[in-house]
Amino acid sequence: MAQSIRLPWFWLFVDLLGTVAVGLGLAEWFAEVNVVPEPLRIEYLGPVLVGAGLLLMLPALWLMLAQLHKAGR
Repeated sequence: MAQSIRLPWFWLFVDLLGTVAVGLGLAEWFAEVNVVPEPLRIEYLGPVLVGAGLLLMLPALWLMLAQLHKAGR
């Protein structure tokens, strides 16, 4: 029987922020969509947003993998 993975709401929200940051970073990087105001722009904004988004998604991924590992024992 399959078990569901339960994550705290805080980590789901942080994962959502990371997903949004990755999406905005990819749009900035590849589609050259300017979503950040000009005074806040830096030279490599797209890759920075993608990297920050991936870092924000890591805790939720770690928790999911820990729960899967614990359930497999």
